[in-house]
Amino acid sequence: MRCKLYLILLFLLVVGVHLTGQDLHFSYYQFTPLNVNPANAGAFSGSYRISGIYSDKQAAIATRGFKTLTLSADAPIIRGIRKQDWVGLGVEADLIGSSGGVFDHNNTSESVVAPGGFQSWTFIKVGAAYHLSLDKKQTNILTLGAQFSSGSRNYFQLTQKDARVNPQTGYIDQEIIQHNANGSGQGGGQNQDPNDKISTGHKDWTMGLLYNSKRKNADLKLGIAMEGLFRPVVSFNQQQDSTENKYRGLNIHGAYDMAINKRVNIIPGFYYYTLGPANAFNVNTHATYLLDPEKDLKLSTGLGVRNLRALIFYAGAEFSDIKVGFAFDMDISTATIGSNSVGGFELCASYMGKIYKKPKVKPVIFCPRL
Repeated sequence: MRCKLYLILLFLLVVGVHLTGQDLHFSYYQFTPLNVNPANAGAFSGSYRISGIYSDKQAAIATRGFKTLTLSADAPIIRGIRKQDWVGLGVEADLIGSSGGVFDHNNTSESVVAPGGFQSWTFIKVGAAYHLSLDKKQTNILTLGAQFSSGSRNYFQLTQKDARVNPQTGYIDQEIIQHNANGSGQGGGQNQDPNDKISTGHKDWTMGLLYNSKRKNADLKLGIAMEGLFRPVVSFNQQQDSTENKYRGLNIHGAYDMAINKRVNIIPGFYYYTLGPANAFNVNTHATYLLDPEKDLKLSTGLGVRNLRALIFYAGAEFSDIKVGFAFDMDISTATIGSNSVGGFELCASYMGKIYKKPKVKPVIFCPRL
């Protein structure tokens, strides 16, 4: 079984060579479960889960590297139709922005730092998942999840250097070039207030499936999710005279947690995601070591590769219900010349809370004659 799994992962890695890169992504996606698949809401053993991740990407090769903050919370809230089923709810907030710098009105290469940066996206996501146990012992579980998201985009005076893949649509940011040509950038930036902010937004739905198979010494998870189901219309300006239909996006992910012995676990996994012309494939393997069984202290490390363009180094620790992680991206593509191999980093944390009912202890009356 393990040999077959490694062969499958190796095959997927070779296929991933032909995929193109995507600017906005998470290397340590395990800390953003609701972003990966809405079916992950409530898919854990606990009362509630709070997760967060901060990402800083491509600051070494761009004057405005992307800084992203994601916070999420989910919980299994009620029992399902059957006693072995349950329903989970989840909420998430994504704050995405480009860092520093407003080009002057003459569009020279000089720039000054502006609070809030050039571009920012805000996403609020609310979802639910129904976990259907295929057996009474809850060893095989099939989950259907749905998520509603509301996204808004703000941007100030821009230049073509700010052009990126728009995470709302999957399109290259051609509207930035048009915006500049119409008087707010290269075509007429001298008459445009650099503090003039333009806002656009859209609403979207995401559906996901998750299969979880638990065994004594192994845990398999496979999932698929699709966003942009109804291809909502996204406006590129406040006048609503420049619109596009959002591309559909696809996420496919999997992981196989297997115990090597009482202290060591190996967890190979993969994550493929696409949105329009932008797509990426992350193959990774993590190893955890139980350092202190009494304190439930675990250390972890891992190595991943994305599109054969970046190596990902993982490190983390787990103490009881608290998990922390760090990921570092090292460029191995042509971007290495400008980035000195620095692709970005991520700081991650999660807390899994457990609420127990206090047992009712019946009073015991002792006979004084005994």
